[in-house]
Amino acid sequence: MRRKEANMNRRTRLLVSAIAGIAAAVISFTAISGAHQEAERARRETLEQYGGELVSVCVATRDIDPGEQIDDGNAVVTEWVSTLLPAEAVTSLADVAGRTATARIPAHAPLSEAYFEQRESAVDVPRGKVAVSVASDAEHAVGGVLERGDLVDVYVQGDALADKLTDAEVIDTSALASGSGDVQWVTLAVRPSAVRELLAAASRGMVTLAVPAEQEDGDRDSDDAEEKSDAKTPGDEASAESSGDEGPVGEVGTGEGD
Repeated sequence: MRRKEANMNRRTRLLVSAIAGIAAAVISFTAISGAHQEAERARRETLEQYGGELVSVCVATRDIDPGEQIDDGNAVVTEWVSTLLPAEAVTSLADVAGRTATARIPAHAPLSEAYFEQRESAVDVPRGKVAVSVASDAEHAVGGVLERGDLVDVYVQGDALADKLTDAEVIDTSALASGSGDVQWVTLAVRPSAVRELLAAASRGMVTLAVPAEQEDGDRDSDDAEEKSDAKTPGDEASAESSGDEGPVGEVGTGEGD
C-alpha cells in the first residue's frame, strides 16, 4: 500500500513538473511572439508615419569623441528607416573601420561622412617661428607616428653624410589631418633664419625628420649654441677675417702719418 502511494506521489510530481515546464515554454513563446509583434507593429507605425523602408546603416553604440577611431567596439550595423537617415549615411562598417572621428558622435546616431569631415582651421604657429610644409613619407618621418607638438631634428642628405639643418616642432601631418595612416606631408614650425635653407633642401628631395632623445634644458641650450656657431656663413667668416686684418693696417698707416 505504501509503495503504491509512493508511486502515485512520484507520478504526481512528474506530472506537475511537466505541466510547469510546458506552461513556462508557452509563456516564453508568448512573450517572444508578443515582442516580435510589438516590434513589427512599431515598424509599421514608423513606416506609416515617416515613409520609406528599413535599410542597414552603421550606428554608434556609445558616445564617440573626436579623435577616436571607429571599430566594432563602438559601432554596429542595424536597421534604420531610410527617410530618417542623414545625408551620406554609412551603410557598411568596413567603410569606416579605422577612420578617425572629427566631431562628437552621439550614442545611437547613424554614422555619416559629416562626422569625418576635415574642417579648415588656422595653423597654430608658435611665437617667433615660421610654418613650413615639406613633402614626406613614413620612411622619412619616423615611421609616420609623429604627433602635433613633437620636437624633431631636420636632416638633409649630403654627398656622404646627412647634415642637420635645424630643429623644428611638428604642427600637423597629412595623416593627422585626414585621419588615415599615410604620411604625404609634414608642416613644421622653424626659426625664420632656417626657412630658406629648409625650402632649398626640400626642393632637392625629402628631408629626414628624427626625434631626438629627451634632454635637460642646459644640454638643449648648449646644442642650440653649437648649431648657431656652425650656421655661420662663409661671408660672415670672410667679413670677420677682413675686419681682423684692417686693424693692424690702420695702425700702421696712422703710425706713418705721425
